[in-house]
Amino acid sequence: MQMLYDDGENVDFNKKLQRMMPTQIQDIIATFIFLILLPCGILLHLLYVLPTWYPVMGEAWVIRATCFGVLVFNLYSNWVYMIKTGPNGHHSALPNVIKPGYKHCHSCHSMSPLRAHHCPVCDVCILRRDHHCSFGAVCVGHFNQRYFVAAVINLFIMTLPLVSYSWSLLNIKMTNEIGFGNIWQVVIPHLAWIAGYISIYQFLHVLLFVFTFTVSLFTFYLLTAQVFCIYQGQTRIEFLMDVHAYQLGLLENLHQSLGSRWPFIAISCFIPSPLPTDGLGFVTREMFNLHTKDL
Repeated sequence: MQMLYDDGENVDFNKKLQRMMPTQIQDIIATFIFLILLPCGILLHLLYVLPTWYPVMGEAWVIRATCFGVLVFNLYSNWVYMIKTGPNGHHSALPNVIKPGYKHCHSCHSMSPLRAHHCPVCDVCILRRDHHCSFGAVCVGHFNQRYFVAAVINLFIMTLPLVSYSWSLLNIKMTNEIGFGNIWQVVIPHLAWIAGYISIYQFLHVLLFVFTFTVSLFTFYLLTAQVFCIYQGQTRIEFLMDVHAYQLGLLENLHQSLGSRWPFIAISCFIPSPLPTDGLGFVTREMFNLHTKDL
């Protein structure tokens, strides 16, 4: 009987391992892009793209490089705090108690509070779980959402001028200015290169622009998703489950998700922004409306 029990455990472990492996590989690739490729791309813009118009160490270049440096520092410092703080904060172990609305999680064998959901990659229930962030191999939840949002804001602000600079440089390097007739050379540059319409040198400039534009577009998607869910008073999971119980109005939703100093979180990760709850219980719309009427 013990052997059968052990075999069953091995089967369950193997199934769990098979489910986790693709996501873990995705985490490794995404973290590599974030820690290696993205900094290399930023340096390339500072040391190659910008000097096309502003000589290195000149006044105009220093001003722009300093602004980009601040944004880069905010980006990576928020990323570090997102991982360091974690979605559950100081709740290393969820309470093994039964309260109204709590449910038993069969995966991590603990009581799961309201708005908490199990992450199959982290293998733990995450307080107010929003999603699993591959760019750090950590879930975004109650205690670290402010750092994720701040990092995305800083990255999006940084990529906007970089897209413009890389597009202007691409127009300079192309034989003819990019227009309706040759835009296909940017859309499918590998075919244009093979066919001899652009050189390898021009092909590399197209890749630089495409990489910059893709990062900006993806960051815009992340920011839009966060803004939409916060506006709705939901996490991404609650949006998929059509849960509207925590819609308290835009300002209160921002307070609940990002803390009392939410307007300043993008300026620095070192600005405290205390959350109104401990992640184990939340104010519903009915409770909030009742409290507002009493006031």
